Amino acid sequence: MAPDAPWTLDLPDPDATRALGRRLGVALEPGDAVALIGDLGAGKTALAKGAIAALGEVDEDDVVSPTFVVAIEYPGRVAALHIDAYRLTTGRDLDAIGYDLDRPGAFAVLVEWADRVEDALPHDRLVVTLEHAPGGRRATLEATGPASRGLLARLRAATPPG
Repeated sequence: MAPDAPWTLDLPDPDATRALGRRLGVALEPGDAVALIGDLGAGKTALAKGAIAALGEVDEDDVVSPTFVVAIEYPGRVAALHIDAYRLTTGRDLDAIGYDLDRPGAFAVLVEWADRVEDALPHDRLVVTLEHAPGGRRATLEATGPASRGLLARLRAATPPG
């Protein structure tokens, strides 16, 4: 498969979605940006929970969607910044509260409802589109630049922890 080709996976149940998230967490490095896109209930938070828990310092049950606080920072092998943009309308809303996603720095950034703040996202990001599908869900992962191509390659090679 070409390195720029999207990777599509069928996820038959929420456990499979969290397992993909754990693989993502194993692959994340500082500065990685992940845009999570999908309808309500498509699995964005389940995937983020798995990824953040795989970073090693937070139990999956303690990861919550930051819908009302917009962002939560989590410690781990790589610090994670988990953003929920559901209540935002543009990237200017993120800028107004002090988040410059063009420079994620030491954090790996996971943004739920990323399509709402696309103008604030780094150009180079891994886009994970989750959708309802017969028999469960479907995830399509697409890299948009060299760093996210590296992340996607690491993700494809990763084995989920535990």
